[in-house]
Amino acid sequence: MLKKRFITLIIAAAFAVTGLTGCTFDGKQVIFTTGTMPGTVFRIGKLSCGRKTARVYLANYYNIYGKTGDICLWDQNLNVGRLETNIRKAAIDRLSVVYALNLYADENDVELTDQEESLVEKAAGTYYGSLSASDRKTLDVSESDIRDMYEKEALASKVYKKIVSRADDEVSDEEARVMDAVLITFESGDESDAEKAEKELKDGTDISIVAKEYSSDKKINVNICRSTYPAEICNAAFALDEKEYTSPVTTKDGIYIIYCVSKYDEEKSDENRQNIIDSRKQKVMDSIIEEQNRKDYSYIDETAWKEVSGKLGHSIDTDSFFKTLSDNISF
Repeated sequence: MLKKRFITLIIAAAFAVTGLTGCTFDGKQVIFTTGTMPGTVFRIGKLSCGRKTARVYLANYYNIYGKTGDICLWDQNLNVGRLETNIRKAAIDRLSVVYALNLYADENDVELTDQEESLVEKAAGTYYGSLSASDRKTLDVSESDIRDMYEKEALASKVYKKIVSRADDEVSDEEARVMDAVLITFESGDESDAEKAEKELKDGTDISIVAKEYSSDKKINVNICRSTYPAEICNAAFALDEKEYTSPVTTKDGIYIIYCVSKYDEEKSDENRQNIIDSRKQKVMDSIIEEQNRKDYSYIDETAWKEVSGKLGHSIDTDSFFKTLSDNISF
């Protein structure tokens, strides 16, 4: 059960540290190679990701998502092949975003300030100092290497904050609104049953009884918001006060009578508001990555990546690469 839970959550959690979201190497933007770029795992435009960087990211991902509390999944008698595959994918996806955003920064004159560079340098010293002698040897990194990685991470976070701020416009209560309702569903063309149901409601029959008798969909207690129901349903529903109901509403999918239980579910509306903001941010990020892919071909050396992930193993203890940076600098 524990293994299944980690496998389910791994991709969703992969970018939770900074909020960066992943992109993948696919389609015509990617040219796969086998060993033609010595020391390089992948390239996006003019930026190359070396094996040292890949090792650091992958080692931290193994320990962040392969351990929980005192339990290490790698030490259990579990089939962790799928988990490991997902972790490797999450690591390369994150790296691809970081490098794509660094290209965007270069093309749009976004730079770290002197103060931000100083904070990055401090974070690099802290993280490098936390590595054991064994980890340093296995990762084959210097403090300067870590500083270079942190500069790219920090710059990517700064760009991310800059571009997604466009999506942070206020979401109105009406746009975010989620309504608790009873929805009576009728098949298309079943106007007669809809009229009978409406008459029973007018005669004072309880909504639950009418819904149970007439609804073709057994799910009658629903949450209505503009992202989940057609405009015809939302417009009719949102015009109701509590304990009011609509006349039959016809859509291309059927006929509905909506009964308002609660005009505004505050908790669910707050969740929906955040979902709307997150969706806007994702669309902005997707457009940036799509534009980057149109301009710059990407190359991934499958042999190099398999060699890094295959030889690294799970003997490294470090898991604080991302936390150390976020503890020292935020945007």
